[in-house]
Amino acid sequence: MIDINILVGSDLPSIFDLNRKYGKTVFEFAKQKAGIIPNDFKGNEFTKYGQIMEPLVRDYINALYNVHFIEDTVIDEKRHLRGNCDGIDRNNNLLLEVKTFGKELDVKYYSMQIQFYLELFNIDKCLLVGYKRPNDFYTGIDYDLENDKVFFDDTFNPDNLEIHEILRDKKEFEKIYEKVKTFQNCLEALKSDPNMDEDEFMSIYTQRSEDLLIISNKLTLLENKLKDYKQIEKEYKELKEKMYEIMKETDTINFNTEKITITKVNPSTSTSITINIDKLKKDKPEIYEEYKTEKITNKKGYILIKIKEEK
Repeated sequence: MIDINILVGSDLPSIFDLNRKYGKTVFEFAKQKAGIIPNDFKGNEFTKYGQIMEPLVRDYINALYNVHFIEDTVIDEKRHLRGNCDGIDRNNNLLLEVKTFGKELDVKYYSMQIQFYLELFNIDKCLLVGYKRPNDFYTGIDYDLENDKVFFDDTFNPDNLEIHEILRDKKEFEKIYEKVKTFQNCLEALKSDPNMDEDEFMSIYTQRSEDLLIISNKLTLLENKLKDYKQIEKEYKELKEKMYEIMKETDTINFNTEKITITKVNPSTSTSITINIDKLKKDKPEIYEEYKTEKITNKKGYILIKIKEEK
């Protein structure tokens, strides 16, 4: 019998709801893990390319650093965890994690998976090696029909490599594991009640669920009021524009009633001077380098709200 509570490193992004951007919520992932709904994802050209390039990257890293990374698996039966690493070299106390990427390697996204592996394999450091995909890495049209290796460019170019060292952080793993334990408890609850809806599941999954429920209800009321406000704001803007056109046509500057005074402000033009940074950088790189300054901006965390349409 399959233990649904056995979790692997690649499960972590879904557990932390980082895969919502790919269309998979925590609840949907839990139902798949519990066997309530099937997991229809069988891979795509991006995952297949990663599988093709992984051994090539591993062989290159072994030669470059004179190490001996080999694939390995470890199972923690007590905590119901399994780690599948792309490479381990116990003599050098190192792990290897290989990821292919497009525009930018998301180091933060993969760091928690790496902390998971460092804990399970009891290793102190991991090399996260990213390999940038070329634009034409896949020559097929439909991956479901054309997924053989012949449709992929497996040419290895060392210039496409990006290497990061990730050190073991036990405190970070403890935070990760607390979330994992919560998810495992939710899986058990879901297994006992397969008809559980998403709200019930999330009330178990989310810490301080009562507080969140109270606040979310208030936010729902305010969001609905904001919808009315946005409609009023739209009508207000349209009426102002209509008023302006009438005052323009009638050559009226001021319009007064007992309750309001309206003044037409004619259009005006102002001139400002800007610097074309891209052109300066290209044409006068020495001047650009001399005068450029680095500014760090810290953005405050926030939440996104989307009101669900009533069915």
